[in-house]
Amino acid sequence: MADHNRFNLRALLDSTNTPYAVADHPVHSVLLMQGEEAGTVMYIEEGTVTLAVSTDTGKAAICGVLPPGAFLGVGTLRGRRTHQSTATAMTRATIVEIATGHLEGLLRSQPALFDLFVEFVLSRHAHLEADLADQIINPCEQRLARTLMRLAVSASDMAGRRALPHISQEALAQIVGTTRSRVNALMGKFRRLGLLESENGVWFVHATLGRIARSPAGDPAMPGMPAGNLAAWRPITPSSTGLAVRRRYSPMCSR
Repeated sequence: MADHNRFNLRALLDSTNTPYAVADHPVHSVLLMQGEEAGTVMYIEEGTVTLAVSTDTGKAAICGVLPPGAFLGVGTLRGRRTHQSTATAMTRATIVEIATGHLEGLLRSQPALFDLFVEFVLSRHAHLEADLADQIINPCEQRLARTLMRLAVSASDMAGRRALPHISQEALAQIVGTTRSRVNALMGKFRRLGLLESENGVWFVHATLGRIARSPAGDPAMPGMPAGNLAAWRPITPSSTGLAVRRRYSPMCSR
């Protein structure tokens, strides 16, 4: 995603006398709701936000996790009148909200904002492609490791660890495409290998988990991680037969 630290959206809005609203949202706050009328675009200045979709029959799934620097509700720029997903604050979040018409004008007149928005769209597209390949090709173990690395966006501490935001195993299972019991088992395995630690109720991820998380497809969102002592871990490589690959496609299998 775009690096929000190098672009001050509020400063640009102030300099162009563009009206906007800023709000601080606590954890679990709903920022926008699927099916609600859409007329603004939101910019995540601080915090992490999940996107979820649901059906009329009650089925629901988390379809994305957005970091600072991402935009919400961009479908309104293509004429969508309602939101296609529900956005919820996973952590405390600071959100800048701009009317769609005002943002459209700024994208035409402000090259810096246009570049930021294009970078976000391209990065989001790359994420979606990597997620699809991850779901089809990679085993559950690798998908969970990749998800944990994405969620651990805080600065590293002295031990080279990054803190995870509070997230339930049910939510992790929805993101990964597996069951809560499978997530629980894999979290225990990562902890025994020293890749995860729990301290005062907070989970910490070690950078060496990135070796498991790194996708063969070359996910551009995954930074290079230093090699670690993972002799106890053995990757599960997909079979060369088409049948094995098709079996791996089922998102709710217990692998």
